[in-house]
Amino acid sequence: MFAIDDRFRGLPAAREQVLLLHQSINSPHLAIPGKPAGPAQAFVVGLRGASGFAVFIYLFLSEARDCAVYAPSRRGTSLEETQRHEAEALAFVESMGFMMDNAHYASLSTAQQDEMLKSLPVFYKDPKLAPGTRTRADEKRTASTNLGRLLASF
Repeated sequence: MFAIDDRFRGLPAAREQVLLLHQSINSPHLAIPGKPAGPAQAFVVGLRGASGFAVFIYLFLSEARDCAVYAPSRRGTSLEETQRHEAEALAFVESMGFMMDNAHYASLSTAQQDEMLKSLPVFYKDPKLAPGTRTRADEKRTASTNLGRLLASF
């Protein structure tokens, strides 16, 4: 049903195109073919297009600032099929160890929806461009710099 599609680096979408959004509440360690192993976040996103609906799985590898997008074998489905694909996508990511949370995107205010589109890596063309996505090396460098500044102040 779902297969990695290397053509996708993200799922940029307008607020009105997002039909559903699930986000992982944990970050299990994953090994995805062709990608460095490490902690990951999962997103299940349903998008509305000109020819119907499609559900995608987006895995964000935080340390590598990379992603893997699983696209459905069939797009342009009906709303009923989309609900079935949503259940299959959730079962797929849960089989990888993710615990998923429904963001209830449709019930959020316009401002909250816009904030999600700006803050989640899934909605960027390239995961390296998403705000707040720092590598572990960046975090260590920042910690080392802060420690160095603290010690230099004495």
